[in-house]
Amino acid sequence: MKIMKWIGQHWRGMCRGLGVILLVAGLFFAHWWFYKLAPSRRTWDSRWYNSHSTREYWCEVQKGIHRGMWSHDDGLTVGNFGNKSWAEWIMKHVKPGMSMSCISSGPCHSATAMQYIANQDVGEEADPWLDWWAKNKAKSQEEWIKDGFRERGFDVDVPPKPEQIPIFLKLLGNSETNKPAAIPRHMKYNAFRCLRDSGFEPVAFALSNRTCTAEVERGLIEYARYQNHLPACEGVGILSFGVKQEDPDDFAIPFLLTTRFKVTVYTLIFVPLLIGVSLLILSFCRKRKNDVG
Repeated sequence: MKIMKWIGQHWRGMCRGLGVILLVAGLFFAHWWFYKLAPSRRTWDSRWYNSHSTREYWCEVQKGIHRGMWSHDDGLTVGNFGNKSWAEWIMKHVKPGMSMSCISSGPCHSATAMQYIANQDVGEEADPWLDWWAKNKAKSQEEWIKDGFRERGFDVDVPPKPEQIPIFLKLLGNSETNKPAAIPRHMKYNAFRCLRDSGFEPVAFALSNRTCTAEVERGLIEYARYQNHLPACEGVGILSFGVKQEDPDDFAIPFLLTTRFKVTVYTLIFVPLLIGVSLLILSFCRKRKNDVG
């Protein structure tokens, strides 16, 4: 009886407390669904992916990572499109003794991302990467890429000189399967974008070099395959000497679809509605008060 009496006396306060808890819970889940998980909900959706450009995809991936949602496949995406600032971000999140592989307490596949960004491969453990970073963090990304080629025995510059183009094509056309002689994927990718971003014209090269070796011919074919997936016009993963495109946030977005225009429209829609509803409720409340009086 005392409990029932106490509840009867305090039920308003209990309802208010429960209401606040439910409100906070709802806001918490809304924050996760509409903010933290929003980029992943887009990039993991095949329909969204197929209807948006690589630029827009990369923007969403970056947005998700900065909101604390580095997913399993983000390592390769960051490797393909990231620059030195992304290498700095990764190394800030790497701790001594941790793994940078798929099974990692930090960003998953971050070693893969560093391989592609820096054109280096020092394994999947943090300690060798931290040692490498301490020695090389002052260099530019292009210097990292150049060092990676030269350590592998390719005496080239980044960007490449015209006479070095066949070397890059041979590197791309390497078909060795034995691990010591095979060229790793990250190095082939960097060979491709060194050529692409330096303005390489494959058709003109092929027409002026009709006696290419088989390895150079394979390199031209590989270059075409890469170019189909990552043309320069996408504006992602472009090295500093490449032709820069417009900012990804504003690239090819009609004015009606820009964030600024959307905010303006939503403000013009919802603010008058909210004020109007509030005034109507207020007017009815006053009328009722007058009627009672």
